[in-house]
Amino acid sequence: MDTRRAGERTGEWARHWRWTALPGLDLLRARYVRHTFPLHSHDGYVFGAVTRGVEEVGLPSGTELAGPGTVVMINPEVPHTARAGVPEGWAYATLYPSASVIAEIAAETTTVRGTVGFAEPMVEAPHAAHLISEVHRAAEEGDALAADSLL
Repeated sequence: MDTRRAGERTGEWARHWRWTALPGLDLLRARYVRHTFPLHSHDGYVFGAVTRGVEEVGLPSGTELAGPGTVVMINPEVPHTARAGVPEGWAYATLYPSASVIAEIAAETTTVRGTVGFAEPMVEAPHAAHLISEVHRAAEEGDALAADSLL
């Protein structure tokens, strides 16, 4: 799936897609200014790397602000909202891995088995944010080995 949407006057755009070389993973790269996401949840995880501006994320624990270098980490089925945290909006690269993909990665790299969860909804982690952007770059260039290795 490859969907694109562009805002006529706001500079908003979004590209959401699935790449068959990375099963169990959706990708979204976008810039939003006025667009808001109403309360919703996802079946899988959300890893969003803010690249510009500020994203305001509404979570059950309260509202959090994420700026460049921040990784937003939302566990499956956690209700949340999102909107611009500053007038110029925000841009981000987001990965939506399925629960099974995360369980496989955890089993390969840790002693954790089964469903994992994150205690904090976001971390200031410029290197991790860069890696998420690099997964996007590799997928956009059709480099399956690089994209898989970066995950």
